Amino acid sequence: MDDLFEGVTREAVAAGPKRAARSRTKTETSPEKTKPKAPAASTPDEKLGRALKKAISALLDRKAEKIAVLNLSGLTSMTDYFVLASATNTRQAQALADAVETAMKDEKVRPISIEGYQTATWILLDFGDVVFHIFEDEARRFYGLERLWGDAPDLTGNFA
Repeated sequence: MDDLFEGVTREAVAAGPKRAARSRTKTETSPEKTKPKAPAASTPDEKLGRALKKAISALLDRKAEKIAVLNLSGLTSMTDYFVLASATNTRQAQALADAVETAMKDEKVRPISIEGYQTATWILLDFGDVVFHIFEDEARRFYGLERLWGDAPDLTGNFA
């Protein structure tokens, strides 16, 4: 088995450069193709970072408490970030949700879904790459998302 693997590997290494040289066309080596492209206006990560900073700033302006930013990118495919914030009452929770939605819209990011706005004990604003959870204190303690996602790196310091 080792001889077979070694023989196949040797053939692939020997044929690799020849195959690459044969498949190369004149346009691939022309100077026009080697010019650096102009950088994009902003990458999705930069846009998301700006939107997140603006939304978190809006939360702070509206006196949100216990803000936490969790990076879920390596843990789940449903979203990249959870932003958790606490409100002292339902009216403040709705004001926080409104502020987040406005801040994200200013950055051209629209919500996919908004849940729990009427009852306002737990408002979820889903923007795809980031999900905001705005809780009343009792609901936040009960559901314990920080405990459930304890493996997620806490990036709160990057946005404060």
